[in-house]
Amino acid sequence: MSSKLQNIKAVKQLLAGNHKMQTRKSIYTGSTKTEIPENDIIERFENGKPKVWIETSSTGTRTRVTQHEGFKSREPENSILKTVQDALSVPEKCPECGKDMRAHEKKLNFKFYFMRGKCFECVLKEERKIKSQGKEAWQEYQNKIMSANAESWFTDTDKEVEILKQSVKETVWGNADGEYGEVDISSTIKRIETDYNKLKDSIRNELTDSKDGIK
Repeated sequence: MSSKLQNIKAVKQLLAGNHKMQTRKSIYTGSTKTEIPENDIIERFENGKPKVWIETSSTGTRTRVTQHEGFKSREPENSILKTVQDALSVPEKCPECGKDMRAHEKKLNFKFYFMRGKCFECVLKEERKIKSQGKEAWQEYQNKIMSANAESWFTDTDKEVEILKQSVKETVWGNADGEYGEVDISSTIKRIETDYNKLKDSIRNELTDSKDGIK
């Protein structure tokens, strides 16, 4: 299926209210029809539930899935472009501790450098320090990270929504007499924008409520 057809399918799901962005509002609980193989789980939440894992489609395509608060994000397991970009932009030494960023924990160092601007070991030290300050401090820290992850996801998804809107705008009709024209779908485009903005507001509100709950 072409990218454009996939986008149009996603629009239809969005309008019907069953798009994955609208229906996935809780983290993975381990009770889905297909359990995630242990070997495919890369990272877990503190409660033991999968946070990052590899998902394999029926065609053998492997996708890296990250569970956020209320939604999932996906990216190719191995991206040549991303690998090249990582190698070129990650510094030789950690900006915070001076550790070699390309040592035996290279993969984790790269990951946390882009997420937090420091090496994996520095992030672990920071989190241990926060945990020692008590449950409320740790919960506040987690909420801050989730909010940052959500905003990053919004930035990427904003672009995808624009692609969907452009795909819908290109809709035309034609008949056997050779007549053709564009379909007026301004209301459809408006609905896409409204539904997506409601989704963003809902996620942001949930994160805000979570923050308020620890005060």
